[in-house]
Amino acid sequence: MEVVVDDHLLLQLLLNFEPQTFTPAGAWVFATGLWYLRLCRAVASRAGTGALSRSLGQADPVVAGSAVRAVTSIPETVRLLSLRDLAWPMARLLDGGVRLNLMSLEALAAAEHLGGELCLAAADENPPLLAAATARGIPTRLV
Repeated sequence: MEVVVDDHLLLQLLLNFEPQTFTPAGAWVFATGLWYLRLCRAVASRAGTGALSRSLGQADPVVAGSAVRAVTSIPETVRLLSLRDLAWPMARLLDGGVRLNLMSLEALAAAEHLGGELCLAAADENPPLLAAATARGIPTRLV
């Protein structure tokens, strides 16, 4: 089974704060390039422009340092999807009438391309993405 995770859940996984029932045994965890970029930006910025960067900006320096180390050394157990694999599926989704922002479009294409589940942090609930995934028969879960 493949599970596509958003940036919030990716950070939890990387910091070993994975919710107990999050990934089934033997599941492969994937992140999209844009969600990984958003996570890197949140960790790099102390300005706190987004929900994730605001919480990291207020974190103890030791915790913030752990986040930087975790994000810059992703283990092999987490796979990053490339636009090399997703650009065509994204284009097909757009041609089929799907209207999402680029980050959500990439996530939808990733889950569909992998035949996997799309998991979002409850704090990052994205109704348009969830609706598009449901309409295409892609399993979704808020964690």
